[in-house]
Amino acid sequence: MRRMTLVILALLIGCFCGPLGAQETPRSVPPNVLFIAVDDLRPELGCYGTRAHTPNIDRLAASGLQFDRAYCNQAVCGASRVSLMTGLYPEFTGERTFHVTDWRTRWAKIVTLNQHFKSNGYTTIGLGKIYHGKMGPGVDPDNWTEWVKVGGKEYGDPASLKNRRKRNGRKRGPATESADVPDGNHFDGNRARVGADRLKKLAAAGKPFFLAVGFTKPHLPFVAPKKYWDLYKRASFALPNNPGVPPGYPRYARNVNAGELRSYSDIPLTGTPRQFPVALSQRLIHGYHACVSYTDRNVGVLLDALEKSGAAKNTIVVLWADHGWKLGDHSSWCKHTNFECDTRVPLVIRHPRMKSVSGHSKALVELVDLYPTLCELCQLDRPEHLQGKSLVPVLKNPAASHRDSAYSSYPHGRGKGQVPVVGHSIRTSRYRYTEWWDKKTDKPVASVLSDIMADGGETTAVAGKSELKSRLSGQLRQRVLSVRR
Repeated sequence: MRRMTLVILALLIGCFCGPLGAQETPRSVPPNVLFIAVDDLRPELGCYGTRAHTPNIDRLAASGLQFDRAYCNQAVCGASRVSLMTGLYPEFTGERTFHVTDWRTRWAKIVTLNQHFKSNGYTTIGLGKIYHGKMGPGVDPDNWTEWVKVGGKEYGDPASLKNRRKRNGRKRGPATESADVPDGNHFDGNRARVGADRLKKLAAAGKPFFLAVGFTKPHLPFVAPKKYWDLYKRASFALPNNPGVPPGYPRYARNVNAGELRSYSDIPLTGTPRQFPVALSQRLIHGYHACVSYTDRNVGVLLDALEKSGAAKNTIVVLWADHGWKLGDHSSWCKHTNFECDTRVPLVIRHPRMKSVSGHSKALVELVDLYPTLCELCQLDRPEHLQGKSLVPVLKNPAASHRDSAYSSYPHGRGKGQVPVVGHSIRTSRYRYTEWWDKKTDKPVASVLSDIMADGGETTAVAGKSELKSRLSGQLRQRVLSVRR
């Protein structure tokens, strides 16, 4: 009788819980992490409502939570990446340049994201552009289980290497290239292939893993195989309709010359970017979109490999970009400013064991929040030095708010004989408020308030409303001082 009772009880448990238990990974098994970084990618993706052809990233977003108001903490590669991977703001560390050379020497005792996962039993593999650079001390090589060097080519056509322009010790070819070459001809195609191979091996090993794969495109030069250019008609591209800047926005803070773009051999050295020939501007915008679609293909290779490996049901996928990019916005190109288009980034998190992680979130979030988020999701102790705020409450309830404002900063010179400034900017649910502080005194020397809801292109400034400006100024100062702690 007792045996019969146990059998019936087992059958009842099977009826109510069997299918769920058979599909879900036990909570005691640590989740894996697939960490995908993309360089210079503004939210120019199909899932964000643009014309970009990005079916793979779109399907990732459809199966996860898409953050519509995610912001970097400084709009330049090196500073943004070190900030994310250390969990510290650039305003705190002082690591503000695009290459942040020797940052590890200055912050030898800081526990990085990859280091923390490694010390907690994860197999950590990194490849591509996670930190700024592909090899050397800047990629924190001693704190990965393995850092993988992946080869490839920048250009596919040998003719692109002729007539290169030398600048800052480097010779650069043209800003764009559309060569009829295989996907694996370029660095990112190889990174996708190697990343997929590592996924297969990591899944087979049966140990928790943290795999970070960084794709360079759509960073300049806009080089992608021809078939990705063929997805678009060049004549359909035009400069955006926000050539202006808000009144009061300092000239030194606008990146007027777009110097990063000027270093390529086919870009005029004279005239403002707004004076570029229309055909050149169209080619650049076309090239950016081709590179976005090429990156989408490479992300798809990783996602397909994850599914085939059998590890997808227990792997958190995070896709993020280090900062945004101007495509002729504000009569300029590249990043290096505090504008909305420079600081806003795409961010998608998929957690197969949290069914609430789906849809869109309007919460204001920052890249510095990713480190503590992954600690909580993977049940790892949070290092005391972290300055970010875990996104787990938003993952549990996408309608939840997260921050009153998202904070970004950027340093600028003001010209010969003048003290440099740091631009401090907060994005609230409606406004972007920016002050430029004298680097020696912390006194504001300029300020601008823009209503992003009313003017998404950010070319106008809010007039009057002194009480609102005073409140936001106080909120901004509080953010900066709290970051410095």
